[in-house]
Amino acid sequence: MRHAIAALFAALFAAIGTLHGQAPPLQIVTDSLPAATTNTPYLQALTTTGGACQGIGTAISTIDSGALPPGLSVVSPAGVEQWSIQGTPAATGTFNFTLHITWSLNRPTPFYPSCTDNAVKPFSITVTTGQPPATLFIDRSQVGTIFHIGQLPPPAETVQVTSAGTTSIPFTVQATTSGGNWLSVSPPTGVTPAPLSLSFSPTNLPPGVYTGTVTVSSSSGTPLTIGVTLSVILDSSIVLVANPASFSFSSLTGAPGPAAQTMKVTVSGGNVVFQADVSAPPNGKWLSVAPSVSLTPSLITVSVDPKALSPGTYNGSITLRVQGVANSSQVVPVTYTIQTAPLVPTITANGVVNNANLGAAIAPGAWVSIFGGNLSPTTRPWRDADFVGGKLPVALDGVGVTIDGKAAAVAYVSPTQINVLAPDDRTTGLVIVQVKSPAGTSDNAFVLQQTAAPAFFQFAGGKTAYVAGTHADYTYLAGTALIQQGIPGTPARPGETILLYGTGFGATQPPISATALVPSPLPLANPQDLRVRIGGLDATIAFAGLVSPGVYQFNVVVPQVSDGDQTVVAELRGLLTRPDLMLAVQH
Repeated sequence: MRHAIAALFAALFAAIGTLHGQAPPLQIVTDSLPAATTNTPYLQALTTTGGACQGIGTAISTIDSGALPPGLSVVSPAGVEQWSIQGTPAATGTFNFTLHITWSLNRPTPFYPSCTDNAVKPFSITVTTGQPPATLFIDRSQVGTIFHIGQLPPPAETVQVTSAGTTSIPFTVQATTSGGNWLSVSPPTGVTPAPLSLSFSPTNLPPGVYTGTVTVSSSSGTPLTIGVTLSVILDSSIVLVANPASFSFSSLTGAPGPAAQTMKVTVSGGNVVFQADVSAPPNGKWLSVAPSVSLTPSLITVSVDPKALSPGTYNGSITLRVQGVANSSQVVPVTYTIQTAPLVPTITANGVVNNANLGAAIAPGAWVSIFGGNLSPTTRPWRDADFVGGKLPVALDGVGVTIDGKAAAVAYVSPTQINVLAPDDRTTGLVIVQVKSPAGTSDNAFVLQQTAAPAFFQFAGGKTAYVAGTHADYTYLAGTALIQQGIPGTPARPGETILLYGTGFGATQPPISATALVPSPLPLANPQDLRVRIGGLDATIAFAGLVSPGVYQFNVVVPQVSDGDQTVVAELRGLLTRPDLMLAVQH
């Protein structure tokens, strides 16, 4: 095995050596240098070609023989294979010298060894005195910038073009690049003094180092060149993150499309530009996103359109990607279900009842249950988000109820049952009840409405119904029958104050709307009209009033009755609650 590895390294080194041997040597292409004038800035870029060492390295220059004019020197930007002679000559004469340039790369790896390119060439510069011709000057001869793939292009760079004295010189500008048209300069023409803006468009470039040249020319004098270097870097660790990671939409045939949803797109590190591509078979039109191109972090709107779609489930996707970064993609599944519209809601005969005792009479502010079919496409109780402006919701998921033409507060919806709070109303007698859903409106149902329809809430204990109540510590009142039904609790004791709960007990003082929240307990408007009997004996009433929308609480003292199940009956202005409702009592 060691011999095989050694042979592999030898082959690699031989291949690298062969590649270096095939490359042309580094050469200085510039043959002559323009004359210079004392006390006048001088800049001349040296053009080179060839060389085996490719990459970011170190540029070095020496004078092997002779000397540069005083005030001039050879300058190279850091990490760039470029040389220029610049400065301000301080003496006249002809200066002969031999320039030696070196480009070296130090890469300590057996696969890419260090290397050095050298070039030597003699030059001569003549420096004269006197008034030189009108000459252009630039404040920067080298411009370098970096672009990280996926991020915004680097900002534009500015180079100032001036001329000696007070004379303005017209000039033209031309840009040349390697690897594509990634460099532009504006304006293309101008008059000194003027700024040049160098802009970069590297979006489609693969990783690497790119060079360019901006040439500034006038009718007289030598053109000036600006060396431009662009380094394009790929960060392969970029991964887009979508929240949520999937979407689900649903709607009914014939109904408007569902509301749009939003997706937040982020990425660790610097912000990147990404695209959102949509796949939506079979017609490609039911799924859309906006915007389709954005900069992280960003909120993307995801929408679906049911037009031209039949009932069924459609699966699409949104692909998030950063151009040029293969591993950055994120696929977000999207499911859209279109269901056949349900049948119009129907209310069962005698299906509108008092929610507490299932009796046939209701009253404003009393809880009411409506039974039927196709009443709602969804099943849920009201939630915090359904309460707006301190008012109870009058619809859930598009399902509402009217009693005598007035909207009732809706607490619970399902296909077969709806629970509502009867609205404020002065009408008594038979009133019309209707259910309205996205599928349509039910036929009229009728229910008896009274000014009060008192009823206690109740638990079923086998064949016996028990009053819903608690001890003063809010633990349940329950005897053996309820405990066997899974309701934990203990019986009431004679002399104990217990809390009973009911609905439909009428007006309070002060009065409150049936669709309003109850900020604090409100006593009955006429408490003297109320009697509560336990086991046939009157119970002392410590409090009777509204504590929650539609829910009345009665704090009563259990009279001295015998142990066992005792009847509990409330009477309000001659109206009685269920006569066979029981309370478990034990000394």
